[in-house]
Parts: sequence; structure tokens; C-alpha cells
Amino acid sequence: MGGQVTTGTCKTENLRMRASHGMGEGTLLVSLKNTGEACSLKGFPGVDLKADSGPGGISANRSKLAAPGVALQSGKETRFTLHYPRNDSGGSGVDITRLVVTPPNETHSKALTIDPINIPVSDHSTSDVTVDPVGTGKQ
Repeated sequence: MGGQVTTGTCKTENLRMRASHGMGEGTLLVSLKNTGEACSLKGFPGVDLKADSGPGGISANRSKLAAPGVALQSGKETRFTLHYPRNDSGGSGVDITRLVVTPPNETHSKALTIDPINIPVSDHSTSDVTVDPVGTGKQ
């Protein structure tokens, strides 16, 4: 029977995540490696930026990029990019040390410790934090 093989949605518990600084200042690349059976991802992850200095945080807004579908075999990975404003305000800003990531179409999150990034504290800096869909950018 000729048919398309379909996979279920990737579950948070089967995704190993790590973050690294991008090529330019103001970007973080977050890798999602599938440790379970083949699965698929499509859409935007939820990303909250957290500082050790207190409660709350900044939720990333979605970019305007289209979301491709990504099929992940066991052991394979995909990425998404987080964009944040550089702190060239002259002020101390806030040091972000953790990301809380919720994969597309999931309700469970994972917290990632990251090398600190410093963003300016202003009324508009939170709107400047954006996330691209999974599977876009350099893979």
C-alpha cells in the first residue's frame, strides 16, 4: 500500500535542548534533539527569558516567518533562533540566565541554563524579543 508515513508530534520529554550564541550579537540558537521515536514539529516554541534576580520574565513574541513542518528521526535535531536587543543603552540592563522553552503543540516546558545575555530595561525592549519557528534559519 502506497501511503505517506506520518509521525506524531514531538513530546517535550523526548527533546534534549541546548542553547548557544548565534553568529551575531543579539541571537541565541536553541537546538532540539529527538531522543525518542520519529516525530514531527511545526510552529513556534514558547520561550520565556528569566533572570536570577527575581520572579517574572520576558515572553518572546513570534517573528513573521512562516513555520515549516519538520520531521525528526531519532537522534536528529532541528533549531530555532531567539532574537533579543543588545544593551547599548548605557544602563546596567538585566542579565538573562535561563530560558523556559515549550515546544510547538506541547504544554510541558524545559528550563535551560544559558551563558548570560544582557538586555536593556525599557518599555519597548520586551517587544524586541522575538522567536522564529522551529526549522527556520541555518540548520
